[in-house]
Amino acid sequence: MAEAEQLAAEMHAFYPRYIDSFNGNDTEAYVANFSFPCVLLGGKQPVTVVSDATTWARMMASTKEIMRSKGWARTGIEKTYAWPTAPDMGLLMSDFVRYRADGSVLMRGRACYTLRREDSGLKIIAMMEVAPPMLGPGNIPRP
Repeated sequence: MAEAEQLAAEMHAFYPRYIDSFNGNDTEAYVANFSFPCVLLGGKQPVTVVSDATTWARMMASTKEIMRSKGWARTGIEKTYAWPTAPDMGLLMSDFVRYRADGSVLMRGRACYTLRREDSGLKIIAMMEVAPPMLGPGNIPRP
């Protein structure tokens, strides 16, 4: 397998593990998916640089609490797309679904993640929302 194809396969395999940890309650496992500092980007929101795992864990606990208050129970994956950009880095785009406890759809979304391979595997170094009606990289229609 060519280097780029191998990295793309690793990126696709990374994302379900990331989502499983996001859905779970093991903060340490979830935070292990990131390299710090990491960056959050999104439209009119200010760029947020998260300097360490403790800060990220606290931010995500708050975010998940807000999501739960709106009915969120878990997040699922519709499709992922991967674009290697260097031998050890790439951009992953995901179409995801947030579900309520009864299985109904709370919302659908699209996000991009910059992933970098480190000694312990792929890590997220940046996350960015792809806000509707924008399609993001590749101009790929949403599901």
